[in-house]
Amino acid sequence: MRCKKARELISPYIDGELSEGQWESFESHMKDCSKCRVEFEETLHLHNLFASAERFSAPYGFSTRVLANQKTKTSHKSLLVPLFARFAGVVAVLIIIGIGIVSGRFLGHSFSFQKSDNIAAFFSLDVFNATPPDSVGGVYLAMMEAENEK
Repeated sequence: MRCKKARELISPYIDGELSEGQWESFESHMKDCSKCRVEFEETLHLHNLFASAERFSAPYGFSTRVLANQKTKTSHKSLLVPLFARFAGVVAVLIIIGIGIVSGRFLGHSFSFQKSDNIAAFFSLDVFNATPPDSVGGVYLAMMEAENEK
C-alpha cells in the first residue's frame, strides 16, 4: 500500500469502516512506514480529544435561527443572479434589434429602387447576387450546372 492511500484510510480505520482486506493492508503498512504511523497517532490523538470533550447543548431555537439566517442570505444572493441574467438577456436582445435596424437602413439606402416598384419587388431575392461568377462558389455552381445538364 502506498502512503497516500494509507493516509486516506486513517479516519475510516479509526471509525472501523474498513473491510477485512483494507484493514490488513493498512495494519501492515503502519508497521513498515514510520511517517504514516506518526500521522496516524496524531489523528488518533485528535479523535480521542474530540471524543472525550465535554458536550454543551445549544440554546433553545439556535438551529432554527441559524437555518433561517442562512436561508435569507442565500435568497438575497439567488435573487441577484437571475435579475442580472434577465437584465443581460434584455440588453442582448436590444443590441441585436438595434443592429438589425441599422443594417436594414444601410441595405435600404444601398439599393436604388424606382418609385414604381412595389413592396414585393423590394423583398425580391433577384436583387442579391449570392455567388458572383468569379468567386469559388460561382465556379462550383457553374460546374454543377454543367454536370446536371449532361
